[in-house]
Formats: sequence, structure tokens, C-alpha cells
Amino acid sequence: MNARRFASNKYDAVIIGGSIGGLVAASYLARGEARVLLVEQSDRFGGRTEMVELGEGFRAPVAQRDGNALDGRVLRDLRLARHGLQHDKRDMKLVALRPGGQSIALSLRGSTPLTWRGDAPGGSTYAAFCREASAWARRLSRVWDGSLDLPDARGPESRLAMIARRLQLSDWDQERFEYISQSSAAGFLNRWFEDDALKAALSLEVFASGLSPEEAGSALVLIWRYGQSGFGQRAAPVPVRGGPDGLAGALKASASSAGAELRTNASVKLIIVEKKRVVGVMLASGELIAAGAVLSSLDARRTLLELVPPECIGFGAAASLPEYQRVATARLIMGLKGLPPFAGLEPRDLASRIVIAERSEIAAEAKRVALLGRLPEELVMEASIPSVADPDLAPAGRHVLIAVLPYMPVVIEGGWQASKEHLRRRTLATLESFAPGLKDRVVTHWLMTPEDIANRYGGHAGEPGSPSSRLLASYESRIRTPFAGLYLCGASAEPVSNHSGRAARIAVGLVFAEWAGRKGRKT
Repeated sequence: MNARRFASNKYDAVIIGGSIGGLVAASYLARGEARVLLVEQSDRFGGRTEMVELGEGFRAPVAQRDGNALDGRVLRDLRLARHGLQHDKRDMKLVALRPGGQSIALSLRGSTPLTWRGDAPGGSTYAAFCREASAWARRLSRVWDGSLDLPDARGPESRLAMIARRLQLSDWDQERFEYISQSSAAGFLNRWFEDDALKAALSLEVFASGLSPEEAGSALVLIWRYGQSGFGQRAAPVPVRGGPDGLAGALKASASSAGAELRTNASVKLIIVEKKRVVGVMLASGELIAAGAVLSSLDARRTLLELVPPECIGFGAAASLPEYQRVATARLIMGLKGLPPFAGLEPRDLASRIVIAERSEIAAEAKRVALLGRLPEELVMEASIPSVADPDLAPAGRHVLIAVLPYMPVVIEGGWQASKEHLRRRTLATLESFAPGLKDRVVTHWLMTPEDIANRYGGHAGEPGSPSSRLLASYESRIRTPFAGLYLCGASAEPVSNHSGRAARIAVGLVFAEWAGRKGRKT
């Protein structure tokens, strides 16, 4: 098919999906004076940054932490503050709950002392840990922001050696780097701390990677988390005013003001390929659109197997694509009469991320059982109360609580509809054990199972290689596809799935470089 001959419209670039990555790519391309079309299947932009209505006057962000790690260059380049993006300047601490009301409250910035209620030692060790983690995060930031030139290398050992050489690490630092890259988060934290609840709370940071804290390579994921930043505050979760939906709104305004064309209720049915080069797309409506580049914010599997013609994908390329993840998260969102009565927590602690995980082994066991299609015996979770920072989410005197449940099976024995109420009751019972009387304060609730989330926002494929190997790979290897002119720009193109917008920024840089090269050859 000659797309340019039969197309009703011609654009420099078409972007598939209006997620955070898609909006970032649209804004960058339009600011570079490219003619850009972004098509979004649903009636809204932002993907999982949706703000949902719970009824009874309650609203809640589905993905509470999205926007916490927005790429600093994206924030500055797109001037998002001018488009209404604001952040809450409060220090969003991490609180580890322990039985008997003995909690640990700490700042991930490492700039304030550890607050420890109980008979454990003070926070000097934690401050030292933060310094080392942040120092390694700064050293490796060039690997993770796409600024370090990393050609392909054979095998993980040569990859480690190449990165160490490019970063000019000393022999001692290279040995330490190899240890961190191959260790588990639990083992890494064991070198610093003795308290199980503290180690479990810190190690739960790795769940977005799909790894449990006990798995090799998860220590590097923990260091990566300390390398993320929001609004110039490294390693510190920074809530966005208006929730994650506020981030999507600012990016939409940025892209629109730059001249990008944004369409909702439109979807791409087919990516058109000619001689291993992408030349356009066909929409579900039948409209043909010619394009010099196509950027997909979907994952690699959906992009290449569902949108590229089957005859264009070789057997080897198709076989190398990752399967969909077998472990995911669920969310219980509740509207409450008053604040949740967590025992032992001060009012200032309720604006924190609250972790229930007494030992890191519980998370490892939860993942093992989830892979068998069952619910774990003990739940781990991270809870937050976004209405403390944003009172508009609930009626006066009322609050919203969100419990994120990692290490849930994607497919469960008997189906999720049969297990939904059981999981809700167990989640509430676990919360009640730390917040006696919570059940009586529940006004409304919504449990989102992995199946619900996949149906609403699309499934998410795993990625080839372990998360630790992906953290040491180049961004180009995650963004490029087997087809010239087709790039990935969404959360799955990141080393660990997140909505920083960094992959989209780098993808657009590759598009402009390709265009410049083609123009140079023509002249």
C-alpha cells in the first residue's frame, strides 16, 4: 500500500496513545515545528493518571504516585509550570507500621532525621544509607537519563565493565557496583539495618519492577528509585497538585499550545509498513494517515503484534517479545468518615506513604504464590491519604484512603470476580489491625483488581531481560523497534515502568536525528 498516495492526511509524526509518554512526545515534536497528530482511544488523556468518582462526593487518583518522578528536563523544556503544573512542597515521608502502634517515620530525602517510635536506635545509620544510595544514584544517572553513550555489549559482565569504565569508577567502586547490580534489595539493606519493618518498607520500593525484594538484581532497582526526582528533589516523592490528573492536564496544555493536534475517541487499527519502514497508520474509522514517524506509548508486544501486519514480523522477532506479566497490583480506594485511626501515628504522619510489610520475606512469598494464581496468606501494601494534601477530594471532614496491593496474580484460580470480595475483606481486615475502628468509617469503596485495571487501561507486557539488566541497557535498545521510523515512548520503554516522560523525550531526539540524517543524505 502506498500510504502517501492514498492517505487523506499527512503528518510528520503520529503518536499512538495519550498517556503521559504520548503527551510528552507530542509536545516535544510540536515544539520542534513538526506537524503532529496524537490519537487516544478513550475520551480522556493521561492513561492511568485518571481521577475517578467514588460517589458520595469522593474522588481519588487511580495512580497516586504518578508524577512523583517526572524527568527534570521534561519539566524545564516544556515549561510545565506555565501550564498550571504545581506541586505540594511538603516532605512526603515513608511510614513503616509495626504492631502495637510502634511506627517508623522517615524522609526519603535523607535531609531530616529518622523518627523512630520504640526501642530501636536513632537515624544516623539511615542518614548514612541515604547518602550512599543517593551517591550511587547520581553516578548512574547518566546511564538512566540517556546521556551516557552505551553501545551494545556481550554479556552482563562486559556491560558492567563498560559502564564502570565510562563512568571512570575506581577499582573499589567497580567492585561495589558489581555487588549492587547482582544483589537483592533485602541483602543490600541487611548490611545497614536490623529492624525487619524498616527493611521491608524500604525494600517495597522495588515492586514496580516486578521483582520481589529477595530476588537478585533488586538492589539496583532500589538505587534507581533513589535516582528519580520530582521538581528538583531527588529521591523524594513529590505529590502533584490536583493529583496525577494535574500532570496530564499540564502536558495536554503544553502540547496543544505548541500546535499538536490531539484527538480522543480515535484509535489506530494498523501501522503501515513498506520495506521495513513505517510510513503511516490506518485508524479504526478507515482513515489513512501518512507519517514520517510513528511513536507508540503502548508496550512492545501490543505495538508489534497487534498493530503491525503479521507478515512484517519475523518469527524470531515475535518469539523474542515478552509475555504479559503474571504479577500485578490491585487497589482498594475508600471514602471515609474522618481520618483513618492508625495507632501511634501523629497527624503530620498521615500525609505520608504508609507501608504495611513486617518482613521482606512476606513480599517474596506473596509473589511466589501469585505466580501460582493464588492470593498470599499475608498481604503487603502501601497506603496513602491524598485528601490530607488535597481536601477537594472529599466532603468536609471526610477523607480518601488508597491501598495499593502489589504481588497480586494477573490470573487467579476461579477468576477475579469470585475473589474480589474476599480480597476486599482481607485488605480491610489488615488495615483494621493497624487502625482499629477503620471499618466503621468506610462510606464507599472500590476495589480494582489487576483484571479491572487491565480492562480499563490495557494490559502491560513484561520486558525482555531482568529489570537489573534493563537498568544497565541503553535507552535506545528499549525505544527502537525492528522497523525504521517506529519508536516506543511509553512507560514500558523505561528501565522500570513509570511515567517520568524520559523515554518519550529520548525517542523524540532519535526521531529528529533520523530526520536530520535523511535530509543530509538527500542534499
